[in-house]
Amino acid sequence: MDFDQKVTRRGVLQGTLVCATALAAPAMIGRASPAAAQSAFAGESLIVVSWSGNHERSFRESVIDPFNEQFGTKAETTGGWDQMVAQIKAAPADNPPFDLTIADEYTSAAGLAEKLFLETDRSKIPGFDAVLPWFDEFRGDAKKFGVPFGGGSLWMAVAKSSGINANSWKGFWDPAASGKTTLDAASFYWDLCIPALLSKQKPGIDELFGSQADVEALFQELDKLKVAKWYKDGAELSNLLVQETAQVASIYSADAYGFMQEFGSDFEIKIPAEGTSSYTNWFMKVRGTKHSDLADKFQAYLLQKDTQQRFLENSTDFMSRRDLTAPKHWPDYPTSDEAIRKTFSLFTLKGWEVFGANWDVYSNRMKETISRTTAG
Repeated sequence: MDFDQKVTRRGVLQGTLVCATALAAPAMIGRASPAAAQSAFAGESLIVVSWSGNHERSFRESVIDPFNEQFGTKAETTGGWDQMVAQIKAAPADNPPFDLTIADEYTSAAGLAEKLFLETDRSKIPGFDAVLPWFDEFRGDAKKFGVPFGGGSLWMAVAKSSGINANSWKGFWDPAASGKTTLDAASFYWDLCIPALLSKQKPGIDELFGSQADVEALFQELDKLKVAKWYKDGAELSNLLVQETAQVASIYSADAYGFMQEFGSDFEIKIPAEGTSSYTNWFMKVRGTKHSDLADKFQAYLLQKDTQQRFLENSTDFMSRRDLTAPKHWPDYPTSDEAIRKTFSLFTLKGWEVFGANWDVYSNRMKETISRTTAG
């Protein structure tokens, strides 16, 4: 992908996303003895953007806090969704609003098109040898930027009292679910992934990256639903389920763990047998950061086994390393490259290029679907 042809400190951070990638010159090696290296960054600050909500909380507790404890740093995380590229562009080139940011495929493409991220010298950041090959496979030239921490996906949540099984996405079309379903009104492309996963026409979610006719067929499947309400965010989704307005829902992995911990006794929350759609989480270093060495150190920390295992124990995101142990709350966690490929269908950078070219058409078509399917 030719990024030049594509695509949309503290005070400006709230609600932000996507950021930069990594240069190198590692902080530790060759600059100090092991004992001195442990405290080489003591007192230094670092601002890292993670996804807002449950992901941000897990990231703070499982990554940021242990990192600060080990190195005496003042790293912090702030949550965001899709504003990071705009925020970096709005800030002076030599004074970005944050040092590192999480980036899915959409954010990566947008930031790279604007040349907002720095390349990563993988030879200076240990841990890449343990990363599943799947993470690089669909990345193209973008793999030169950032480190792959893991990824997120779409899960299914079903009220146990409904009698509907969460083992298949077909549950959305179960007659018992009529008028009791809820899906995402905003990020409608993930909704389209559900009928794509059930379709036999193309592998995975490839229909979304096909012709307008291919995508129209997916909209027509969604049109058959009777939806209680299309949710706007995770908070509204939780309310719809807890108040029993809806009994069958799509839920993002960033929110699934928190919901599972609080309401798991009443809901079955899982990835259905057909697998699911997904995105990857790369941490990119922002151009102009004044904490380049510490950012490199943090990126290396993200690839460490202990870091990823700790985060996995408090999350329903999947991780990039191949040598992790399935957590208790996710006993069938895919630990091999083969299992990752079978479970997750990636909304790729090239997929975004194709889908994004028809965004206005699909966005308007989604409004029709919402109007046709809303119960009442």
